[in-house]
Amino acid sequence: MQYIGITERNAFKRFQLQNEICYEKALVQRRNGNQMLIFVHSRAETGKTAKALRDLALEHDELSNFVREGGATQEILREEVDAVKNADLKDVLTYGMAIHHAGMARTDRELVEDLFADGHIAVLCTTATLAWGVNLPAHAVIIKGTQIYDPSKGRGGPSLVPSMFCKCWAAPVGHSMTQRAKASL
Repeated sequence: MQYIGITERNAFKRFQLQNEICYEKALVQRRNGNQMLIFVHSRAETGKTAKALRDLALEHDELSNFVREGGATQEILREEVDAVKNADLKDVLTYGMAIHHAGMARTDRELVEDLFADGHIAVLCTTATLAWGVNLPAHAVIIKGTQIYDPSKGRGGPSLVPSMFCKCWAAPVGHSMTQRAKASL
């Protein structure tokens, strides 16, 4: 387990730095052939994070680490994207990335779950609701930030408590005690 503290006060710069760190961690995992989950604090953040990761992969010409050009996965993702209803998911799916949250259509959520389980999605940006109801094994998990969305305030509210970290790491990683998995906060 690794903790990475960010002290940047400017919200835009903090968002950029968090995304760069997530990208670096995702790239390492993908180079090793592993899938990863990135937990974020809100539904909107799932799309923002996935798009930022996609943009960084394009900017650094490293997209082939997330989806191989001309491979079977790329063809499957191109076929499946036509049925997707969520605009953010549609924007990132063909790049080997996806989002998942409770506000998505059930068909989109189930498609993402199936594609991830089958190894076609490299990086899944999700809210904590995924950890409570779906078992998707991943080699690495990142919890991006420690605030939980508070709908009564329309913004981030209280910080996560340690027991919630354990749930986010334990359920989706899904590895036996003899296998090695990574978690970053």
